[in-house]
Amino acid sequence: MILVDTHCHLETFADIDSVLNQAKTCSVEHVVAVSQDPSSMRSVLDIGIERPNSVWVGLGLHPAWVLHNENSLDSALDWMERHSSRADVIGEIGLDFKYADDRRQQSLQRRVLEIQLDIAGKIRKPINLHSRRSQRQTLQLAIDFKRRTGLNAQMHWFTESKKLVRICNDEGIFVSVGPTVLNDETVQQVALEIDRSLLLLETDSPVPIDGIENFPGCVRQVAQTMAKLSGSELEDVAAQTTGNFFRFLGIDQP
Repeated sequence: MILVDTHCHLETFADIDSVLNQAKTCSVEHVVAVSQDPSSMRSVLDIGIERPNSVWVGLGLHPAWVLHNENSLDSALDWMERHSSRADVIGEIGLDFKYADDRRQQSLQRRVLEIQLDIAGKIRKPINLHSRRSQRQTLQLAIDFKRRTGLNAQMHWFTESKKLVRICNDEGIFVSVGPTVLNDETVQQVALEIDRSLLLLETDSPVPIDGIENFPGCVRQVAQTMAKLSGSELEDVAAQTTGNFFRFLGIDQP
């Protein structure tokens, strides 16, 4: 059995190899290490180069970082574009209207996101999208990206609306479920709406969930919960979501 954590901030852990070894004891063989600023992009790229069989590299600028670093945007985007061919995914990118609370800030986030979408299109890589308080706007950009490029898009932690998940199903947009599914009945009901062929799993670790420690190995608990909710076997959920992940990347499963 093989599981995949499709969204993790791996560079923030003090002992990365220990975390990855711990994940493997939970059958988590693959981890997507997303980034959010220039420093994490460099770190994630190094981590991926050193661990090519287990870590998949996500390069991107988080929308919250964008708002507070306008003077650094050009150099950060330039670095990202120059190194983008070494990425497996462009992410974590997106919109975040929790922090962008006026039109100018929202416009800035969207402009930077569109530049990153263009980079993804040029290098033919899928995207991993953040959409806090901007779910509809971000989803529409994901749909436009997929229609324009034929590349895949993942809505990270996108389990707040059955209606929006159904749109994802119609448009072929992947949706990842995280540890909130363990105890939140609303999230559970939304997660069950995700088309099985578009379901991905994640942890967003090390972000704690309800005060509980979170790491890539927790994907196993997410998979177990999805299996219980859907009346499936854990092995079937693992096989489905791992196959989905490699189809999301657009490559053959090793």
